[in-house]
Amino acid sequence: MIEITLQIIATVVCTALFVLATQKWLGAMQQGGYKNGAFWGWLSKKGNMFFNRLSVLAYSIALSVCVVALCFSFLGARVTQLISAVPFLVFTIAFLCSDRKFALKVPVNYTGRAIRLNIAYSVLTTAFFFGVIRLLGFLSDVNGSDLYGVIAYVPFAVAILCLPLIFTLANLVLSPFETARNGKFVKRAGQVLSQTQIIRVGVVGSYGKTSVKNIVKTLLEEKYSVICTPASFNTPMGIAKTVLSTDFAQKQVFIAEMGARRQGDIKQLCSLVKPDYAVFTGVCRQHVQTFGNEQNVLAEKSEIITSGAVTVCADSLKGKVEERENVRFVHADCIQNVELQATQTKFTFVLGEVKAEICVPLLGESAIENIALGVTLALEMGLTFEEIKNGLAKLQPVPHRLQLMQNGGVYILDDAYNANEKGAKVAIQALCAFDGRKCIVTPGIVECGILESQLNETLGEEIAKANLDKVILVGETLVGVVKNGYLQAGGAKENLTTVKTLALAQAQLKDWLTAGDAVLFLNDLPDVY
Repeated sequence: MIEITLQIIATVVCTALFVLATQKWLGAMQQGGYKNGAFWGWLSKKGNMFFNRLSVLAYSIALSVCVVALCFSFLGARVTQLISAVPFLVFTIAFLCSDRKFALKVPVNYTGRAIRLNIAYSVLTTAFFFGVIRLLGFLSDVNGSDLYGVIAYVPFAVAILCLPLIFTLANLVLSPFETARNGKFVKRAGQVLSQTQIIRVGVVGSYGKTSVKNIVKTLLEEKYSVICTPASFNTPMGIAKTVLSTDFAQKQVFIAEMGARRQGDIKQLCSLVKPDYAVFTGVCRQHVQTFGNEQNVLAEKSEIITSGAVTVCADSLKGKVEERENVRFVHADCIQNVELQATQTKFTFVLGEVKAEICVPLLGESAIENIALGVTLALEMGLTFEEIKNGLAKLQPVPHRLQLMQNGGVYILDDAYNANEKGAKVAIQALCAFDGRKCIVTPGIVECGILESQLNETLGEEIAKANLDKVILVGETLVGVVKNGYLQAGGAKENLTTVKTLALAQAQLKDWLTAGDAVLFLNDLPDVY
């Protein structure tokens, strides 16, 4: 009985240490949408040293424990095991301390699902490690030798390398339960929506959804009480969380951002939200990796029109979408005399014979397009000139969407969430509006499938045309293609630098930037890329 108790204690302690040492895996799994394939892609990605460090830990423990165990084996198996625990704990704790330096860009969000996965992972790890200990004990009894007891920590240490398999197995086991649970959650949200008279607005498109959503919200708040999905929450679960929140019942308008990565996503979201109004920002070759081509992207996004919602479409969609009775194209003539300045945008808001001069802290051509979409929808929903004018005066940039900040006289354009060809071009143009030295930091554009090389080469060409003073390409996945496009377009080689991480890029900038300079951070990829 004492033997079993000691084995259980050893198992629990080791499980706790190694689950704690691998908490980053939860973050990577979250960023990959809880898909095992995405997790393994992150773990095996070139430049990701986490598994290498884990392997070094395993072999360091195995070697040190083996040496210590053999040196003290004359004291008997029980005493040797206790002494061997010292290097085991020392190396593991050292790993935990050193690994703190390698933080994920996007930290773990301990949602209910993440906690459940962590528990399942801990249970399976405990069972696995206890099985290893019991097997060693069995072999020791069968062979009548203390050797298995003496070197118990050696195979135990090597078993650490099985942890990724255990982690993905835990996720696989939980997936049916999580799918069913999410389905019930979304269904309940649908029931709430069907029982309320709230006005529903959907926002779809390959780009600009979050920016347009926030513009629409700001304008509509001049007439209605409004709630919208937060940040970039644009999945059934993200929408359901908003609908089932305590604030939802008191609102008159619900704005739902609708994302799509695969065929059927928009139709599913329309079935859930049943939008009365919608904004269609446009399409580009983003997500071609999952849709196959741009035409399929257009067909999927156009489901918002098929749903019957009164849909305000961008000018770029003329001739691309079916001009039904419920389709409205943007009133571009409402926004006149546009001045795209480095730190702000000025324009004249015109409605019939009435005019108002507006100045907003939004940058780039896309800001004007997004504002025009928001104004058109506001007019459709009955807002007056004064209400829209007042709303326009309150517009603020969305974090990480061409957001301008200043630090020590340096202008920082934070466009970290930008990941499409159209937005990248607009961001570079916005950077060029500044007078001082200019720098761009980017890892390239992702999720474009077979077009990824072409689009990133074009990005390199756009950067070269901008004639920037410094270009920093981050990472190893796409930078080679961006670099080729840049050099082939005549970009200055001496201005180009390639680094492995954003932290290294920031270190370079610290010594380079001075007051009056401007730097654009274009598309800060999450860890899974």
